[in-house]
Amino acid sequence: MRIITLLVMCAFLSLSAYAEIYRWTDAQGRVHFGEQPRQGAERVEVSPQILERDDQVREREANMHRLQQVRSEERAMKQQQKSEEQARLQANCDRLNNELARFDKRMYWYEEDASGKKVEVKPDRVEEQKMQLQALIRERC
Repeated sequence: MRIITLLVMCAFLSLSAYAEIYRWTDAQGRVHFGEQPRQGAERVEVSPQILERDDQVREREANMHRLQQVRSEERAMKQQQKSEEQARLQANCDRLNNELARFDKRMYWYEEDASGKKVEVKPDRVEEQKMQLQALIRERC
C-alpha cells in the first residue's frame, strides 16, 4: 500500500513539474501568473531549482554522522558493561545464596585449629556467621 501511495505521489509531482505557467499584465498594470492561457499571456519557462550542497555542508554532515556512530558505539559499550556487571552481581548473589543453603543443611561445623586438627564450631558462632551472610545478601542482592 505504501508503494502505491508513493508511486501516485511521484506521478502527481512529475505532472506538476511539467505544468505550463503563463504571465500576463492586466489593465491596471499588475502582473499575474496562472496555469491557464489568457489573451495576451506569454508562456513562462520554469525550471526546477536544484540545490547543491557545498563542501562545508557535506563536511558538517560527515562530522554529524561520525558523531552519531561514536555515540552509538559508546551506548553499546555501556550496555555491554552494564550487562557484564549485572551478570557478575547475579553470580555473586547465587554464590552467597548457596553458602546460606549450606548452613541449613549441615548439622555440625568444623574448623581447623592452629595445629591442623578439626575442631567443632560452637552453634552461636555458626549463627553469627549465618546472620552476617544474610546481611550481605540483603545488602548486595
